[in-house]
Amino acid sequence: MTPLASHDPITLHTGEWSCLDGPSASELSSATGVLRREWIINDDFSLSPSWLESAPLFPKIFWRSRSGGAPLLAFGQVATGSVSDLAGLLSNSDPGIRVFGGSRFALGSGVAKWPFPSEVYFIPKAEVTRAGALTKLAIHFTRDDLETSLVSGWLNGIDVMSKQRKPGILTRFDQPHFSQWSEAVQLALAQISAGELDKVVLARQSTFELAEKISPYALLALLMSETPACFHFCFEPTKTSGAFLGASPEQLYRRLGPSIESEAVAGTRPRSLDPAEDTRLESQLREYSKERLEHQFVVDELSRAFRRLCADFSHDEKPTVLKLSRLQHLRTQLSGRLADGLSDEAILDELHPTPATCGSPTTKALAFIENNECFDRGWYAGPLGWISREDAEFCVAIRSMHMIGNQLNVFAGAGIVAGSDAEREWMELEDKISGVLHILAP
Repeated sequence: MTPLASHDPITLHTGEWSCLDGPSASELSSATGVLRREWIINDDFSLSPSWLESAPLFPKIFWRSRSGGAPLLAFGQVATGSVSDLAGLLSNSDPGIRVFGGSRFALGSGVAKWPFPSEVYFIPKAEVTRAGALTKLAIHFTRDDLETSLVSGWLNGIDVMSKQRKPGILTRFDQPHFSQWSEAVQLALAQISAGELDKVVLARQSTFELAEKISPYALLALLMSETPACFHFCFEPTKTSGAFLGASPEQLYRRLGPSIESEAVAGTRPRSLDPAEDTRLESQLREYSKERLEHQFVVDELSRAFRRLCADFSHDEKPTVLKLSRLQHLRTQLSGRLADGLSDEAILDELHPTPATCGSPTTKALAFIENNECFDRGWYAGPLGWISREDAEFCVAIRSMHMIGNQLNVFAGAGIVAGSDAEREWMELEDKISGVLHILAP
């Protein structure tokens, strides 16, 4: 089928936001996919995650790319399903439409204890993007969904949000606690020594009870100011699910047509405000054998995946250092040209989970995690992002948290390889959640 024709956006001024006309009867009668209508909103305030607080429909998602791309938010759904089902629908729909979603770290493993679906992919009812001084609203329609009143009502209720105070912490509880963590690390080292594993990533859930209520979108806005060089996301699938949010430094993949890029991010040192000390820590990161070994396992596994996915590919000869506000990591970038006929579903299946969040060999590392972690990772370290006909982008959902009510579950992981030390790795977990602790008042 020939994709539907898009329409030029119409500029709306304040007071005119109820004038959101849908497609005509003739357009609907010939439609086999999703129709898209766009409006330029003439406003003078920046798009904020907090706009989603009053959004009337679920799911809700906020996304901003690490590469500095335009922030966007979306809510509601006109279609949901598997990646392959929705990719087929996109082929018969208007251009510019995206599928949003993601999944748990490990589908089908253990008993899910999160109030989240295991996997969600959807085409939203409404999408708002911001680029420079331009804010664009898009509404999607099907033959069975011509609704505009809920979106226009939401637009008329948006106002500049007041500054959010940092919420205080009442209690903290870690799973595992340090002695359990040490036991798991020693068991992993024993299996590595015996040749059963090369690397395994162990994680921790730190649960904080907050002293006052804060919306996940306001919390994300605070986090964004502390983590400028990251992917930022907040996903709330249902009214009762709570929200999954975070600031991830790690790209799973970016696709533009047949071109694909990914990266190995592994090996960690903290940052310092003192330039000389920061340089010393960077030298440690580059030279310490444990960090280089951990990083190389990720590079090797991703290279094998790219050989299966790509007609040709290349990667950096030596890792660079990814500098974040509080941490620095070794990073090796990979790029290639996809083999003919490969879908985003196939790419996701091949690249997730990466050795940076799971280990190597993958199957044995997953089994070790399943048997030795005392909490449900849920969507922590899972794939999260979007897909369109032309391109796609997913992050690895690390440096993330699940918020429900006044409870905030914060996740962090560390790669265990030969030479790892339980206490040093525990402190790395603390470094990785330091950005969240900084935005929570003592």
